[in-house]
Amino acid sequence: MSESSREKQTLVVGAGIIGLTLADALLRRGRQVMVIERDRPGCGSTWAAGGMLAPISEAEHRDPDLLALAQRSLESYPRFVHRLEGDTGLQCGYSDQGSLWVAGNRDDREELNHLRQTLEQQSLRVETLDGEHLSQLEPHLSGRVQFGLRVDGDHQVDPRALVLCLEQSIRSRGGKIVSGARVEEILEHGGRVRGVAGQTRRGESFRLEADEVVLAAGAWSARGIRLPIEPIDVRPVKGQLLRLRGETLLRHVVRTPDVYLIPRADGELLVGATMEEMGFDSTPTAGPVMDLLRHAWEILPGTYDLELAEICVGLRPALDDQRPAIGPTSVSGLFLAVGHFRNGVLLAPATAAGLADWIVDDVEPDYLRAFHPRLTASVGESS
Repeated sequence: MSESSREKQTLVVGAGIIGLTLADALLRRGRQVMVIERDRPGCGSTWAAGGMLAPISEAEHRDPDLLALAQRSLESYPRFVHRLEGDTGLQCGYSDQGSLWVAGNRDDREELNHLRQTLEQQSLRVETLDGEHLSQLEPHLSGRVQFGLRVDGDHQVDPRALVLCLEQSIRSRGGKIVSGARVEEILEHGGRVRGVAGQTRRGESFRLEADEVVLAAGAWSARGIRLPIEPIDVRPVKGQLLRLRGETLLRHVVRTPDVYLIPRADGELLVGATMEEMGFDSTPTAGPVMDLLRHAWEILPGTYDLELAEICVGLRPALDDQRPAIGPTSVSGLFLAVGHFRNGVLLAPATAAGLADWIVDDVEPDYLRAFHPRLTASVGESS
């Protein structure tokens, strides 16, 4: 790589899981990188994410291109985590133990049978379990759970721990993370990006120059930022997730069509997550919380006695076709990494590696071709 390439400055707007992972990848390729965050790193949808890495279990809900990207990203996770943990000495909470889908009633069983058939048609590994086998694996499950599926290809990571690893890795490589700075405009002149302008939390104006700007601000990518391209039609989808503490009740991630339960090594149990079209309202509300607790209690009665430690609310960034938009725009030097919806944590390594290669080497990776902004129906510049 040439010296001039190493000295180029890239600004990443947004310090969620996508922006941080990309910044880390660019620094490893010799770029100077600054990440600009309106609040604090990882505080948005990443902080409220469960961290399931489950492209196989959700295969029936994905288009083939998205499934291929998700599987590629999952395959890269062990190396990605090993490198981060080795560099920082921190832990990311990664586990490849697999997940259990369980049925508490006849309707659930029908849905799980459909899921099993779908996975088998795609030659994806799934094991059918009866109630006795399930109770051996997870003794605290309700007696009403008499049917389930084991999906060994599902993994998990702790998004909050991963954010801390990425922050330390970025700073140790000379990258900068600026918190409390709201980008209000992406600057362009003569068809090329020039930098960004905005205000700090104290109301002080700033203007930063850059060779490239990557917009990775999640649901906020289209709110309050003046763009030199057509508006990006990204919308927030509210999700509420509960963190419970107490007796350890599970060893595996357990899922039903209505709820998922994720055990953490530190003893927490995550229960999630809702899908609500509520705009930018991030208020915790009683109804969805009651629904999550009821669904959890029905399959894991011991949750009744656990401490309700936290109610987390995140705003997932969704485009109309539920595909992310990843790649360059019509303005030279301006790139997008937006619209990852429910899959930001899962897709982060593949998004970052591919986009970093694209930025540094100016070569479009084959596996990102389907997600080019010009092909993404919800990105205004393609219309």
